[in-house]
Amino acid sequence: MLRCFALALLSLLLAGCATMRQPPADTPAMVRIAPGRFVAGSDRAETDAVHYPAINAAREQPARMVVVERAFAIGRTEVTRGQFARFAAATGWKPDGPCSFQVDGPPVHWAMDLAHDWQHPGFAQTDAHPVVCVNLADAEAYAVWLSKRTARHFRLPSGTEWEYAARAGTVTPVYWGGAVPTDACAYANVLDVSDIRAHLGGKADPALTFPCDDRYPETAPVASFKPNAWGLYDMIGNVWEMTLDCLNPAQTDAPRDTAPRLTGDCRSHIDRGASWDNTRKYVRAAAQHPDLVGARTAVLGFRLVEDLASSP
Repeated sequence: MLRCFALALLSLLLAGCATMRQPPADTPAMVRIAPGRFVAGSDRAETDAVHYPAINAAREQPARMVVVERAFAIGRTEVTRGQFARFAAATGWKPDGPCSFQVDGPPVHWAMDLAHDWQHPGFAQTDAHPVVCVNLADAEAYAVWLSKRTARHFRLPSGTEWEYAARAGTVTPVYWGGAVPTDACAYANVLDVSDIRAHLGGKADPALTFPCDDRYPETAPVASFKPNAWGLYDMIGNVWEMTLDCLNPAQTDAPRDTAPRLTGDCRSHIDRGASWDNTRKYVRAAAQHPDLVGARTAVLGFRLVEDLASSP
């Protein structure tokens, strides 16, 4: 009898310790990424195939071998509106400044005002959607808050960390292969027929858009599509994701490891992964898009990286 009581008490104590070690329920789920190596960037054949402007193509070229020496963890999904809302409620954080939002067409154009923000991006969202209308300072403040709350170290990814995780061992422009354009709607929320119906009056250049229906004319709840081979969702499509890298005209002097590129024009940072509003030009793992560090738009969100205590 006494032995049973002791075992029961021990079980309760162990359960209590396990509960205390668990992170808060709203902490983003993270996926461990093992060390390795990969070819980052693109070649002219890839960018010429999608008629990418030369100045844009140059930002991701020449392709180079990158060595990932240490394991890291990256968010299984983009940070959601619900997760960001809990941070804002806990800290009183109020992003200041306007957000750019899409005005329907044709022709589609973008406007900016103070009435649009992460709670009012210009279209309906739930807490399961990726947060948008946030800038670099907002994302970094969230990472600092989450780090303190969990006693872990969260931050934004470098461009090479992001691309290594997005490619998940593949060498094609997109991680689902991309030979059949209609396959995109199974893996990514991109500029498709639902977007064309909702925002373009049903008219768009078929050479640029995807001839399939992903069911979401704006953002989709995270993890609504198939993941890549490493279990990461929405690495391409849904929203552009911020990185720590500064804007540079080419990759000639870029790091050959996972360090962020902190030289160049650091008034702008590089976004990766394309969004619900992007054509085939941008729907590629190598594609880069610069944004001013203070910019907030309805197509821009973020995903976190966690530095692991023991690595590799």
